[in-house]
Parts: sequence; structure tokens; C-alpha cells
Amino acid sequence: MKQVVFALLISIFVPGLLQAQEISPTYFNRITLDGVDELARALSDPEISVEQKRLAVNRMAELARQLPGSNVAPSRLYNPLLGALRPEKDVQDHHVLRIAICEALRNFSDLEGSGQLIGPLGRVVSDADEHEDVRTAAARTLADFRKDKSAAVEALISALNKELDRGPNANNISITSALCVSLGSLRDKRALVPLMKVVQSSFPNQTKRIAKTALESLDWRG
Repeated sequence: MKQVVFALLISIFVPGLLQAQEISPTYFNRITLDGVDELARALSDPEISVEQKRLAVNRMAELARQLPGSNVAPSRLYNPLLGALRPEKDVQDHHVLRIAICEALRNFSDLEGSGQLIGPLGRVVSDADEHEDVRTAAARTLADFRKDKSAAVEALISALNKELDRGPNANNISITSALCVSLGSLRDKRALVPLMKVVQSSFPNQTKRIAKTALESLDWRG
């Protein structure tokens, strides 16, 4: 009888203890490339907090740097990140996690399959209903996709044109400035017209100055 009671107690309490270990602040740091599926499961687990998921995202960003020369496909890391990038409005502070995801995706910008990330990031920067800080993080990340420069520039220009059509408002000053900075970083001459429109617009002077700086960065060779 004692053994039965003991077994019952173990079945009740040990899973909780194991789960507590899984979400400890240092747990994710011990996971290697061989354990990327465990990180993916953490991102989809509704019982794990946003802050703990953010730690898992940070670990995935670190592991992305180890992908070259490994037998792990980048998609095993970035597909779960893209899945978690979808907004969950009923989850408090979910935008904090999604900012971390946008920043983590920078580490995939020169890896195999990087072009698959442009579309999702482009949809984030173009969505006026999206949290502005998430949009800003996505815009900054797109500036790192030099291997997929043409697609990244198109996504940024499309988003910037939408903000120009809307005109300045309380929710788009930061993202408009970030779009200008990213276009300046990529230096593509196709950004000339939208950047000039920003300079001539009713956006704040600081945003106009950022657009002017971006214009000066454009590459006119070739």
C-alpha cells in the first residue's frame, strides 16, 4: 500500500518538478543544436510564460550562429520562430516575445533559406494594426538581409509607401523612421522616390532628417 501511495505521489509531483526545471532561467542555455525541437515545443506550449519563451528565442538566435557546417537545417529553427511570430492578442505582453523573434531572425539573414523570411517580416512591417515596436524590430531586421537585398528592399518600400499614404499619426512615426534607416542601410536606388516623399511630407523634422541621411547613402553605381 505504501508503495502504491508513493508511486501516486511521484506521478503527481515529479512532472511538475521536471516542468519547473524546463522553464528555469538557465535551462534553455544548456540546449544544443541537437535539442532544437525542444526549443520549438517550448514556443508552442501555452503553459510556458512569455518571458521564458523569450529566453528560448534568444537561445535559438545563439544556436543559429552554429548552423554553418552543421547537419541541422536552418528551417528547423526559423520555422518555429515564424510560427510564434503570429500575434496572440489575448496573451499579455506577447509583443515583447515577437520583438525578440524579429531580432533573432537577423541571425538567419545569410543562411540557407533566408529568402523565406522576407515575406513574414514584410507582412509585419506593413500591418498598420501591428504593435509599432514589433514593426520597428522587423524593419531593422530586414536591413540585414543583404543576401536577399532585392526582396528586402521591396518589402520596406511597400511598407513605407503605406505610411506615406496614411500620413503621420501617433502610431507610425517610429516605424516610418525605422523604414528610412533600413532603406539607407541597404542603399538600393529604388528607395529614392519614397525617401524623397518622406522629405517632402508632413512627418516630423527628425523623420525627414533620417530620410535625407538615407538618401545620401544610396548607391548609384550600376
